Amino acid sequence: MRINPITNNNFSYAKSTKQKSFGNIHSDVSVPEERNLINLNHLNNTYSQVGINFKGAQNTSLALVQQLPLEDRLASLFQNFMIGDLILIGKDLKTAKKAMYQSAGLLKNVIKRAFFIPDEKIGGNLGFITIPTGEREVINLNPEKINLISNNKTYDLDPNDSFYILKDDVLDLKGNLLKIKDEPKTDLSFFRKNFSTSFNFENSVTPEIEKINKKAIASLAADEKKRPSKVTFADVGGQEKLIDELKKSIIYPIRYPQGYQNIDVNHGFILYGPPGTGKTHIARALANEADAEFIQLNGLELESKWVGESEANWRALFDTAKESQPCVIFIDEFDAVARSRDSQDEYGNKVVNQILTLMSDIDNEASDVYVIGATNNFKALDSAITRSGRFGKHLEVALPDKEGIGKIYDIHSKNKPLDESISKEDIVKRLFDLKASGADIRYIINEAHNNGYERAGIFEKMENKTLKDSDISEFKILPEDFDKAIESFSKSKNINKRNPIGYNK
Repeated sequence: MRINPITNNNFSYAKSTKQKSFGNIHSDVSVPEERNLINLNHLNNTYSQVGINFKGAQNTSLALVQQLPLEDRLASLFQNFMIGDLILIGKDLKTAKKAMYQSAGLLKNVIKRAFFIPDEKIGGNLGFITIPTGEREVINLNPEKINLISNNKTYDLDPNDSFYILKDDVLDLKGNLLKIKDEPKTDLSFFRKNFSTSFNFENSVTPEIEKINKKAIASLAADEKKRPSKVTFADVGGQEKLIDELKKSIIYPIRYPQGYQNIDVNHGFILYGPPGTGKTHIARALANEADAEFIQLNGLELESKWVGESEANWRALFDTAKESQPCVIFIDEFDAVARSRDSQDEYGNKVVNQILTLMSDIDNEASDVYVIGATNNFKALDSAITRSGRFGKHLEVALPDKEGIGKIYDIHSKNKPLDESISKEDIVKRLFDLKASGADIRYIINEAHNNGYERAGIFEKMENKTLKDSDISEFKILPEDFDKAIESFSKSKNINKRNPIGYNK
């Protein structure tokens, strides 16, 4: 970032709170038709020397957008440009918004107002902000460098980087020049609503600012505690193919929207597979890797809780996700709300139809909202869900192979006090033969730890209040502790597989 010659400061930015999607459109000024005509005549006189003619313009919005110089439209917005404002320029709002989202880390202040100026000639996207010291900055929202010409010097501006700008500076986007002015050639205040779209977030962000400030104040006296680390894909073992698919389908579209402009992005996914394979664990790791909000729901709870008001609640859920995007909605036991139903099940059909409608809205709006339904019984899902295309990706979360079991074993045993005599190869083989899931492996390792405490008398010392630090520091999990845990697990699996009463082989 260029150093400000006026203040001699080198400005840097910390990543700010993620902003919500643009809200309701409103107009700044309502101008009577007579006033519009008067100002159109004034514009004719002002811009006649450059061949612009507004005479007889019936559609003032179209005329202004197509004919007013971009530098004057931008300068008009600069006249009331304050800290907390954001101006975006680009061919269309959708592209400019996504590009700005990737540069949100440059915003030091919460956005209270935003303005979008459409322009097809600029050949890219630009963002403008006012920083706390009062200077204006331009943000390069393009995948390639642009140039800033100031005082006969040219500066390179990298993608997702910013420069402060002064009057008479010139921005060069692939040969398209935009001169920075403090005010337009004539007063355009009555026409701002015609050449720009405005958004006001002040009412919605003010309570959030208060909450953040209260949290900061409350933490002043809080004891420092080590925050638990978030689960990531590094904590998921044996699902490399699935993780690769989720990266390409969700994480990369969120991080690099410019690479997916001509690709149909799936927003609905179904994870299916046996219990305990880590579907919830994977979804939570996905949200953390994508730096997205994570909303977890349980299908059984939704079915019983939302009868009679389900449609409104589903709409509210998706509205919340859109406001928090990027967002991952995870619905466990998805078959409870989307299972096959007959024609008489009016409630169930309404729920399925509502979900499909909401998914269509997400697709049409290209929202960064992704819905993952998890089920242990894929065949139980309603065909309207599985065949609609709204849940276009069906991904199996299978039991881990031997290599996967080894990785899961490493993940859950890495902080355990394992004795050197323990054979990982032997344990992995036995777990593979038992068709153990990721949840099973975690349970067995923890159970081996408990068995070791029991064998070493640590639980007894805890009960008698005679436990010493050395008892813990010298403790080791032995092979016999694993033997006991695996044997217990094997017996429980056989019990669960017993034939029902009256079954004849």
